[in-house]
Formats: sequence, structure tokens, C-alpha cells
Amino acid sequence: MVDIPAAPDGVMRGLGDLCPGWCTERVGGRLVARRVERLSDYQFGHGCLDEVTAGSVTELLLVCEAQNTLAERIAVAETTARGVCGPVS
Repeated sequence: MVDIPAAPDGVMRGLGDLCPGWCTERVGGRLVARRVERLSDYQFGHGCLDEVTAGSVTELLLVCEAQNTLAERIAVAETTARGVCGPVS
């Protein structure tokens, strides 16, 4: 397991390269990651999360990676839906 101590402000330093697109911090013994970029309504409505929590850095990295993959695939579906059906909200 990888563990990176929190800075005095609670923000995790050193996860930027490992967890791209997420801002991470420790909150009450848990690790919390929030997306830097906003999700589209379509992504949000199809299961993408803008915030995730984990008990360890390793768990957090895996969850963020899974969410990044999901968001990318849902964005492709959104593009496909727009091409077939017109605008999607």
C-alpha cells in the first residue's frame, strides 16, 4: 500500500501524477477525492461520480482510475447519442 501523509491543510501532496483529474484530501480518517473538471449531466446521470472516498491511498487510486475510465466511456456514449438522437442533456 502506498501512503502519503497529508499537509497541515489536509490536502494530499504527491497524488497528482497518480490520480490525474482529482484533488485529494484527508477528511476524518478517510481519503476524499473530488474531480477537478465538471462532469456533463449525461455522465452524472449515468453513474459517474464527482467525489469518491476510500480508506487507503491504494483504494483511492483504483476507484479514481475506474471512475476516469467510466467517465471516458460515458462521454463516448453521450457523443453517440447526440449523433443519433440530437442534443442530450
